[in-house]
Amino acid sequence: MSARRTRWAWYSYDFGNTAIEFAIPLYLTVWIVSDLGVQAWMFGLATAVSSWAIALSGPYIGVSADEKRTRRLWFTAAMIVATILLGSLSLLPHTGFPALVTILLVAALGNYAFQLTSLIYNASMLSAAGDDNVVSVSSRGMALSFLGGTIGVGIMELVISGRLIPGASGRAYAMLPAAIIFMIFSLPGIFTPSLWQKKTDPVSKPPGRLHQRMLDLWRESSRQYRAGWFLAGYFALNSAFVGLTLYLPLHVKDVTGLEGLKLLAVFSVVVPMSAVGALVVAKMRPDSAMTRRIILVGLTLLGLNALVFSLMTALPLVMLCAGLHGLFAGALTPTVRGAYAQTFRSDYQALAFGLFGAVQRLSQGLGALLAPLVAGAGGGTAAGIAAMGVLALVGVPLFARWRFDALPPSEYVAASEA
Repeated sequence: MSARRTRWAWYSYDFGNTAIEFAIPLYLTVWIVSDLGVQAWMFGLATAVSSWAIALSGPYIGVSADEKRTRRLWFTAAMIVATILLGSLSLLPHTGFPALVTILLVAALGNYAFQLTSLIYNASMLSAAGDDNVVSVSSRGMALSFLGGTIGVGIMELVISGRLIPGASGRAYAMLPAAIIFMIFSLPGIFTPSLWQKKTDPVSKPPGRLHQRMLDLWRESSRQYRAGWFLAGYFALNSAFVGLTLYLPLHVKDVTGLEGLKLLAVFSVVVPMSAVGALVVAKMRPDSAMTRRIILVGLTLLGLNALVFSLMTALPLVMLCAGLHGLFAGALTPTVRGAYAQTFRSDYQALAFGLFGAVQRLSQGLGALLAPLVAGAGGGTAAGIAAMGVLALVGVPLFARWRFDALPPSEYVAASEA
């Protein structure tokens, strides 16, 4: 299979999974919190628990998938489970306390399986890139994801309006089409053998037991790239980003009074701007120095924009800040993902993204829980948005300690011996 066809099979997942990523903040969060009356902190806690669960299990699943060459099997199983659980939410009873607990539990388990598919799929990034620039490949995939998310939102709007399925109207039904879109666009990657390991592919195992092997691999990456500082910066970045993504719709609703299609119209500015940010990075084909610069400058601007956003109440300024948020987030997300793929061995990419996912999910839990807690302390949603801006700025000095270029061989040997 040609390299281009392999890349497009990899892009397909990015195109389809964003339907669920958009459905969670735009529909699921609002449905559970506003329509069903569940407290925001309870939904945040359920999201946090599922994220922390993937954080604890992800590295172990990753190293098993690498060493046993079972990445495709793990991905397929997680995709099926996520599709069934998230797609069934609209069909569950939602009256009474036991029904609400069941909905939160199914949503948490579905989110766990969905996030696991992302962890395993990212391990194929180097295979998809081949000789191409890895950050550019990551960014093109992310740009397509925003396009897929836009189309997904359009389909979800048709469904919840009752025009496609008679009798199925309301935000409760948004997750069903989102889950189906996710499943359909996951299939090309599953049936593309060049994305996955072969049984004959060599795996250079360090000596020792599982924990010792994982520790040796981590030390190797940490000495060569200062990966610990990268992940510390990413913890701050992703906490802020998730908090903003989940609670931005609630903040805009509070300060402008917009609902339904009018609220979505504000976020119609965010999505194309995010695609623009990703496409600009893809076009730049950044080397290591430029990659570092994009992350440091972009994160600073993301944090400052969030602080300004928390003060805005006029609709034109709200839309401007929302568009800038999309632009900066669209450039940052694929750049960070592509940069990290190059800090670990190619034969241990699932472990690499297991560790990456551990930081991502732990920080996701913090962002999902911290924003409503700050907002509930008396400052409203604006205080939650501002807190996320401060958190983003904390990541700048942490990322600044990260080294993207590999150490010269003599220096790396000296560091290893030390």
